[in-house]
Formats: sequence, structure tokens, C-alpha cells
Amino acid sequence: MSLTATAPLPAPVVTATVRPVRMVLLGVNFGALIARNLASGTPHIELAGLCDLDVPRVTALATELKVPTYASLDEVLADPTVEAVGLFTGPAGRARLIERILEAGKHVMTTKPFELDPEEARRAFATADRTGLALHLNSPGTKPASDLALMRRWLAEADLGRPVALQGRTWANYQEKADGGWADDPKRCPGGSLFRLGVYLMNEFAALPGQPTSAYVQHARLRTGRPTPDNAQISIAYDTGAVANIFASFCINDGHPYADEIHLACERGVIRRWVERTGKSDMSGDHAVVELVRPGKPVERHETKPGDFAGWYDWIAFHDAVRGVPGAIRHNADVTITGVRMLHAMSRSIASGLPETV
Repeated sequence: MSLTATAPLPAPVVTATVRPVRMVLLGVNFGALIARNLASGTPHIELAGLCDLDVPRVTALATELKVPTYASLDEVLADPTVEAVGLFTGPAGRARLIERILEAGKHVMTTKPFELDPEEARRAFATADRTGLALHLNSPGTKPASDLALMRRWLAEADLGRPVALQGRTWANYQEKADGGWADDPKRCPGGSLFRLGVYLMNEFAALPGQPTSAYVQHARLRTGRPTPDNAQISIAYDTGAVANIFASFCINDGHPYADEIHLACERGVIRRWVERTGKSDMSGDHAVVELVRPGKPVERHETKPGDFAGWYDWIAFHDAVRGVPGAIRHNADVTITGVRMLHAMSRSIASGLPETV
């Protein structure tokens, strides 16, 4: 097969005049990576401070980044100069925290997984509607990133026929020990690796073949020091007759972690997508590759710009929503709640050992 020349997808449109959004980041465990990225020069967001119950950890990071600390969320919400909160605490009870932040008049950027309870998720988005504030997260994004948008366009326009099967896989090499946090709790972290890694693929790509109807989970603990699984997969059935399998593991070291590979097989072709990682701690340079493979035609290949792929944080879209830029999207409730419903079915399947309705 021949291969068309690699062509990068268009870069995101940057607003002409940027007045950065002043944001305090809450939760500096995973949030430390986000804080460092913001502090290194994201023109659309000003990191206005950090907040965490772990005083030594938050103090050390604040000193490194030269930003102030806040003693509590109440203190953050009481500061009239703070426009937004980056919520990077554990997922348990996240929707109620989001409601509290929105009720205080602050916009919210948060992370996956949004919630485990669909009703809690709906209430959070209802609060965003009522207050008129922005509520964004990285996965699913407020609008499809360039790689996902291209996959959808090919499905609609490339004469591929019906989707038949979707396969997703992602892995890394973790040597974790129990620490008493949410990742140790089977109720707050159902499926372990599937919940923490596979959720990106479930949120962004699992709806491509159609409307999910049922889900079934298999999982195991191979070597983890945590009580939650480190090796898991979910099988999904669709109303279209298509099927899917998404696999996530902490037990594989091939030198290419977090590749987030997707194969979408259709009647007359296959769409492939994966992430090229640079290995840098701030993930700068990471980008996605998307290919279209059809019989008798050259392979079409496109590379995204660094950071412009499904699962990363769209700070430009968040800034524009906060600033009320025409055409900006404040939130993406329907897609996000569909992802929460999938997680809810996953959790029930783990408990029952049976397929569960999505």
C-alpha cells in the first residue's frame, strides 16, 4: 500500500486579544502536571494559586511555581479576583464540588472521569445552565479535538459503510503501592486501570459505532499493590450491531506508554488512531496520528498539532467560554453524561459479573 504525504491537521484558532482567565488549581497530586503546564506559559490562563489539604506538597509546588497558596476551597471561593477553579481532586463527589464552585460564581475546568452517578452529573450541568458559567473537562472535550473530528468526518464522507467493530487499547508500566487514596477503593475506582486509563477511550471514541446498549467487564490483579485491578477490559454492544473492546493495563512495558490506540473497522475500510509520546514530563510535543485505510487507495495519514488531540485540555475553548466569545461553547452535557452512563454500567458489571445496560 502506498502512503499519502503526512499533513498536520489545522492548528486551533487563537483569539486575537487574550485576557487570561485567573484560575486557582485545586488538588496538586495529578494536578501538579497541569499546574506546571500552565505556569510554563499558557497565555489564555493565569495560574493564580494552588489549594490542597496536603500542606507540605502544595507549599513545595507553590514555591517552585512562584504562586500563592489557599488554605481551603472556601478561601478560594471568597476571593473576588479568582474567576475559575481547576478541579483536580479525586472523582468521588466531584459533581457536588462542581455545583458548589458554580454557585459561588466561578467557572470550572475539571478532569476525567467527570462522575460515576449520571443523576449527579445532570445536576452539575443544570447548575451550569442556571448560572450561565462555563463547565469544561478534558475528556470528553467540549468540542471534538481535531483527531476525533476527522474520524467522524471520514465515517460520514469516506464511503466506509457501517461500523463493524471498535478496538481500543492503552497501557503503561506502573509499580504502585496502596496509599489509602481513592485509587485503592473499588467503589471509587471501579475497574482500576480501565477507570483510570481506559476512560479516555471510553469517553471520546466509544460512541463512534453507534449508541451503546450494554457493557461487560473482565478484570484481574496481576501485580498491583493496590486492592483495585491493574488489568481490565470492557466489551460493549451497540444498537447498530457493532461491538467494541477497550483494554487498559498497568502491567505492560514496551517503551510506548499511553499510546491510546483505536481501530475502527467498517465494512469498506479501517480508521486507525494513536498518540505519539515524546516522553517529556510536561507532554509537550505529544501528538496524535490518524490513518484511513481503504482497499485500492493510498493510506491517508494526518498528524495533529502537539496537544490538539482527544483527551487533552482545551484552554483556548475554556478561555473563550469564560470571556463570552461569540460561538464559544460553555459545556457539553449530553456527551459527558453518555460517558458517565457508560462508567455507571461498567461499575454495575464489575459488581454483578454480568453484562449491564448502558
